[in-house]
Amino acid sequence: MTIFEDLYYGNVKPWERPVKKESKEQNAVQLMVNNEEKLRATLTEQQKEMLDKYRDSYNELMSICEREAFTVGFTLATRIMVEVTQGLTAVEDI
Repeated sequence: MTIFEDLYYGNVKPWERPVKKESKEQNAVQLMVNNEEKLRATLTEQQKEMLDKYRDSYNELMSICEREAFTVGFTLATRIMVEVTQGLTAVEDI
C-alpha cells in the first residue's frame, strides 16, 4: 500500500504518536493533570464549569495551531522535494 492509500484509508494519523515514559512531555502532562486535580478540589461547581469551558477553548486553539503547523510543514516538505527533484533533473542533463 502506498503512503497516499494509507492516508486515504486513515491508516496515517500524524496527530497520533506515543508519548515515551519518563519523557519531558509525559512529565509535563502529568504535572498538568496533578495541578488541575488540585485546582478542581478547591473550586465551586460554577467555577468548575468555567474551567471546563476554558479547557475546551484551549484545546480548540491547540487543534487549530496543530493543523496550521502540519499544513505549513507539509507545504515546506513539498517545496523541498520539488527543489530536490528539479536539482536531480538539472544534474541528469549534464
